[in-house]
Amino acid sequence: MIDQKTWINANPWMVVSETIRARRSNLNVDLERPVPRELIDELLALAVSAPNHYRTNPWRFVVLTGAARARVGEVAARAAAGLPDVKESIVERQRVQFLRAPAVIAVASAADKDPIKHFENKHAVAAGVQNILLGATAAGLASAWRSGLAMVDPVVSAAVKEALGLAPTDEIVSFVYLGYPIAPPGTRTQPTIQVRYLDE
Repeated sequence: MIDQKTWINANPWMVVSETIRARRSNLNVDLERPVPRELIDELLALAVSAPNHYRTNPWRFVVLTGAARARVGEVAARAAAGLPDVKESIVERQRVQFLRAPAVIAVASAADKDPIKHFENKHAVAAGVQNILLGATAAGLASAWRSGLAMVDPVVSAAVKEALGLAPTDEIVSFVYLGYPIAPPGTRTQPTIQVRYLDE
C-alpha cells in the first residue's frame, strides 16, 4: 500500500494540482495560428476518459476551424433573427461568436430513452469538457468554455445542431474555444470552500 504522505508529495500530484489551479478561461488568442488537429484529437481522447457510469459513450464532438466557424455562426444569426423582440446586437453576437478562436469544439450529449442514463450522460460529457480544458492548459493552449443561444434556445439550437450534423435529440453542453495565448487570462479569487465533514 502506498503511504498517503509519500503519494501526495509525488510528482504526479504536483503536475495535476498545478494544472488545475492554472486553468483559466482565456480568449486572448492568436487567431492566425491554427491548433494542430493531432493535438485536438489528443484532447478528445482525454474527454472520453471521463467517468461514464453506464458506458453509454454519450460524447459527440464537432470541431470548427477555418470558414466553418463563420458558416455556423451565420446559421445561428439567421435563426436568432427570427426570434421575437431580439436585439440586433444579439444577432451579431451569434454571427461572430465562433471567430474568437482558431478552433472551436462543439460538445454535445447523446440522448437516451432511459431518463437516468439521459441525466447521467450530460454529466459525463461535462466531465469530459473539463478534461479537455485541463489538457489544453497542460499543452500550453488558452481555452474557454462558452454557452449561448445555441444551447438554451430551442429554435437556434435546432438550426445549429442541423448545421453541425448532430442529431435533433443531442444536447449541446459546451462550445470549447481553443488557441495559442497572446496574453494571460484574468485573475480569479479562490472561492470559499463550502464543506461539512460528517463522521458519525
